[in-house]
Amino acid sequence: MNAEKKENVHKNLTLIILRWTARIWSYIVVTFIVLFVGASLFESGVGSMSSGEAIAFAFFPIGLTIGLIIAWWKEGLGGIIATGSIIAFHLIMLIVNSKPDFVLFIELLAIPGPLFIIYWLLSRKKKQ
Repeated sequence: MNAEKKENVHKNLTLIILRWTARIWSYIVVTFIVLFVGASLFESGVGSMSSGEAIAFAFFPIGLTIGLIIAWWKEGLGGIIATGSIIAFHLIMLIVNSKPDFVLFIELLAIPGPLFIIYWLLSRKKKQ
């Protein structure tokens, strides 16, 4: 096998691993959010949230979940929605709390969004 073919095989394998890592991680995240956040909402309801918290809730977990589901078919669009939702969530929480609100668990849930964006960018580059 010549060097160019080896490089193409390596790029294809990298893309496959990246895509499936993002997909599997996003399946886990969406399942977690639906089960645990759904149960929490069922138990306590949305009425106990302040208006700032309700707006932040629209971005995390709702926007993140919608973005990750869309990314299963449209990696770029879904990744941008998921990542943008987490950024918006953090900005709103910064405004509401007057301090940054970074929680490692939330950041771990958000990782598939950037992975989908990276996959989308690299796969577009490969096609050109």
